[in-house]
Amino acid sequence: MVFAEGCFGLFTSKVAASYLRYRPERCLAVIDSAQAGKRVQDVIGYGGDIPVVADIEQALAFGPEVLFIGKGLHSAQLPPGWKEPIRTAMQRGLHVINSIHFRLHADPDLAKAASEAGITVWETKEPVPLELNKARVLELDCFVVHTCGSDSNIGKKTAALEITHEANRRGIRTGFAATGQTGMLISGTGIVVDCIPSDFVAGAAERVVLDAAVGNDWVVLEGQGSLNHIGASGIALALLHGGLPHALIFCHRLGLERTKVWNTKIRPLPELIGLNEALTVFERPAKVVAISVNSAGLSDEAYRHEVQVLQEQTGLPVVDPCRDGAGLLVDALLAYQQTLGMLQPAGETMQ
Repeated sequence: MVFAEGCFGLFTSKVAASYLRYRPERCLAVIDSAQAGKRVQDVIGYGGDIPVVADIEQALAFGPEVLFIGKGLHSAQLPPGWKEPIRTAMQRGLHVINSIHFRLHADPDLAKAASEAGITVWETKEPVPLELNKARVLELDCFVVHTCGSDSNIGKKTAALEITHEANRRGIRTGFAATGQTGMLISGTGIVVDCIPSDFVAGAAERVVLDAAVGNDWVVLEGQGSLNHIGASGIALALLHGGLPHALIFCHRLGLERTKVWNTKIRPLPELIGLNEALTVFERPAKVVAISVNSAGLSDEAYRHEVQVLQEQTGLPVVDPCRDGAGLLVDALLAYQQTLGMLQPAGETMQ
């Protein structure tokens, strides 16, 4: 079951919303007293009839085995009111997947409850062994794609997953390189880079690309933050340099004019696209080949209009992969791969 008390929503509980898009079959219920009585579909627009319930006791009636904390936080503190439901879940024998920076085992009461119940707590933000970037990605034969964007929480992970699925559907062996807890939970592999000291984030990006490249023709590296985001520019740059992509997919939420947390003005997209291209390393300058947009909340007519405007502004293909599929993005990547003179994967098809 997913724990999203007081925050369940498409943009207010990104971890839960993303997990429910790609793994709804693994979820029995969502806990959020503010949305209790609704279906997941009613709240975020997909997810079907999974119920939203008021508290842990109601959720336990569905027989869950795991409590999944479905919100990533910008704070290292446990939110008020969360401790007791989490402790109750532990005492009832549920394993816990923790997606926040606060380590549950750092709380004596929660550590005791977990120990006495014999359950496992997976701290997804527990640091991994640290490595410096050594530019080993340059030695790969893989075509490396990276999703960058205009803000945090706008669809970089979704774009990366949709590209991965579409490329594999066409017979292009493609690995997804997860850099956040949700992507890691969906794919089963990756590193949560926002818990790593800054000197080693580029090395972590290198590591996930190297791992995802095994047996694959393409690697799609999940983006985090953005270069114009005053709170998350460092991690965006480290991924860009550690991942050493050939091509970039620029991600943007339609209608967004200011960053959501720090409320800074978002510069025109052609300017941001140029910034991302300029900051790729000189050994492998990368190019933005298409734009993936998040059009949640827009009518079809408004979406089509905004897409046309962006196409005229940038000269690039523009699509919401959740509305129209990722075919246009994969086509743009294949076309750019050809201009680089790279060998085409045997199964590739243009559509």
